[in-house]
Amino acid sequence: MNTISCMVFDVDGVLTDGGISITDSGEEFKTFNSRDGHGIKLLMRAGIQVAIITGRSSGVVEHRARELGILHVMQGSKDKRESLMELARRLGIMPENMAYMGDDVVDLPAMALCGLTFAPSDAMEAVRLRCDIVTSLPGGRGAAREAAEILLKRMGLYEQVMERYGV
Repeated sequence: MNTISCMVFDVDGVLTDGGISITDSGEEFKTFNSRDGHGIKLLMRAGIQVAIITGRSSGVVEHRARELGILHVMQGSKDKRESLMELARRLGIMPENMAYMGDDVVDLPAMALCGLTFAPSDAMEAVRLRCDIVTSLPGGRGAAREAAEILLKRMGLYEQVMERYGV
């Protein structure tokens, strides 16, 4: 496996369960899983950069990313492959040194460039069949945390970041 220096997450269907709640006034709500958020923090503590690439644009996503300390947020992406290439250029790394977690066919072109790919258990079949690892948990329900822990274990970093918790 290539050394992974950046983990990229899609939002809807990965960091959320894919549901989008919109009020009559147009205000949008998304539900994020706190364990997924802690998994993202674990990746960052291990020195792995975290990024978001999503097709939608939402203040809620911006707020959650800021709350978690995610510096690289690409919203409104019409071509996730091109967004991934731009992110790789910005970070000065090769796409094969990136991991990606997506759930729908729009994620596949970007995933094809990455060194390691994940999908939640409830991802579209085409994505589950083409990724390296399918988590046992669904999107928005711990799948991102599971992917983070798998990546940390594969890179030999899990014990180091879990040490502070006595695990």
